[in-house]
Amino acid sequence: MEFYIQSGGRKLNTVSTGSVDDFYYFRDSIHDALEEGAFGSKYPVFMRRFEPDEWKVEELDQLQGELETIAEAFKGLPPEPFDSHWRGRLATSKRRYSSLYDVFVDKEGKPLLGRLIDLCRVARKEQKAIVIR
Repeated sequence: MEFYIQSGGRKLNTVSTGSVDDFYYFRDSIHDALEEGAFGSKYPVFMRRFEPDEWKVEELDQLQGELETIAEAFKGLPPEPFDSHWRGRLATSKRRYSSLYDVFVDKEGKPLLGRLIDLCRVARKEQKAIVIR
């Protein structure tokens, strides 16, 4: 899955996950760890996007707040993903992480939450939507 800001017909500040499924597993882990059984109850702007779409400029303040709250919570959780897909990936990678925040990475191996927060900051500054494909 790819997240980016578009300007003048070109992509800026792109963040990519390994696959669409990787993003959904990541999002499901947020739900399992933090939402107490009610999908989208705590993070409605971030969690409600299912298909290619965008986060509109007027949603970016709330989106950034949600992402920062999730990031802080994940930094305080052990590096044990809630779903078997990511647990399996960790076992085969043999990598060691200090928290759940570090487990979910983008294609470049950087923490996904941190990359999404940075993308959101740029989008807010530029007053551009974040496109999801």
